[in-house]
Amino acid sequence: MRRIFGNLSKRQWLGRSLTALLGLVLLASCTTLPPGYYDYEYERDYKVGVISDRLIQKIPLNIERPVVLVVTTFVQLDDFSKTSRFGMLMAEQLLSRLAGRGFLLRETRMKDIFYQSPDGEFVLSREFSKVAQELDARLVLLGTYLEARDHILVNTRLVDFQKQAVIASYDCQLLKTPDIVELLSQ
Repeated sequence: MRRIFGNLSKRQWLGRSLTALLGLVLLASCTTLPPGYYDYEYERDYKVGVISDRLIQKIPLNIERPVVLVVTTFVQLDDFSKTSRFGMLMAEQLLSRLAGRGFLLRETRMKDIFYQSPDGEFVLSREFSKVAQELDARLVLLGTYLEARDHILVNTRLVDFQKQAVIASYDCQLLKTPDIVELLSQ
C-alpha cells in the first residue's frame, strides 16, 4: 500500500479520496443533460469528420497531393436534379474538413451533376464535365442522400475525374432530427 499511496496516513488518504469523489459527483451533476437530450449537431459534425477521413484513407498513392478537388452539392438520390439546404450544408462541411489536407479545393453549386445514359447508367453530365475541366479538377466529391422514416442515408463518392472512376466511397446514416427535417424542407 505504501508504494501506491506514498507516505499518506490512512486518515489523509481517506480525506483526499472523499474530496476527489465529491468533486466527481459535483462534476457529473453539472454535466447532466435533460432526459431525451441528444447533441444532434455533434453527431452531424462527427459523421462529416468520419466521411472525410474514410475518403482520404482510400485515395490511391499514385494520386499525389496537392491535387485539385471539386466538392459538389449533395443531391437527392431519387432525383439528382433536386437538393436542399441539407445537401448544401453537407458539401460545405466536407469542404471545410478537407481544407488543408493536401487538396486545392474548388467549389461548385451545381446540382445537375448526373445524367442518365441510354443504358440506364448515371454518369457525369457534360455541363459538369466542362466545369471540372475549366477548374483543372482531378478529383470530384459527389454526394447523395435519401430520406428514410427515422434516418437520412448519406452516400459519398470520390471520383477520379480523369479516369471517370470511383476511387473511394463511404456511406452512413444520420438520425432524422427536427433540425435536419427543417434543412431538408428548404
